[in-house]
Formats: sequence, C-alpha cells, structure tokens
Amino acid sequence: MTRKSNTLFPRMSILFFEGKYTLCLFIVLIFSLVDGTMTLILLEMGAWEANPVMRYALTVSHEFFFLLKYFLTAGGLLFLLANGKRRIFGGRISLEEIAAGLVIFYEGLVIYEITILHIFK
Repeated sequence: MTRKSNTLFPRMSILFFEGKYTLCLFIVLIFSLVDGTMTLILLEMGAWEANPVMRYALTVSHEFFFLLKYFLTAGGLLFLLANGKRRIFGGRISLEEIAAGLVIFYEGLVIYEITILHIFK
C-alpha cells in the first residue's frame, strides 16, 4: 500500500523529526526556561545580563523576557532541525548535530549559573 502525499500541506513533513531530535528540542527548551529562571535569580543578587537583546527584554517585563527567550530558542531549533540534513564547514557537521550540541551548551550554561549562585550565596 502506498502512502498518499499530503497535498494540502506539502511541507508538513518537515515538522516531524526523528525521536532523538524531538527529545533534543524538548530538553533544550526546558534548559532555556531554567536558564531564564536562573538569570532572574542572579539578577536579583546583583548580576547583569550580558546579552543586549535579553537585557532589553528584561527592561520591558519578565514575561516578555521569557516569551522572547522561548520563541527565539524554539525558532532557532526548528530552523536547525528542519534544515538538519544540510552540512556546513566543508561537509564536516550537519545542522542536526549542531542542534544536538545545544543540549550540551545549555547543560553547561545551567551548571555555570548554579555555580555562580552558590558563590554569591
């Protein structure tokens, strides 16, 4: 039995990723929200936001900060995964691999923020 193509939404198939990349997306989004929460806690303790876009978002409101952070992270990840088969740096690395590497980046960032939190306490 052949599968009918989706003529109403022909590009809809890009929204369904392999399980490991869906998990990657979920973990990075959770880490992003933890990072945002840790940022607010550290700001209350006297730290400052290094990212100028996020610094501006904080001047608007905490809600705007979280929404912008979430949607920029989610949008970037969806872009990476939708174009995941493309290879960059002379074919050495795929965009899917970069998306998976973001898990390690955010993990390190949260560990760094927890360390700073314990130092300031």
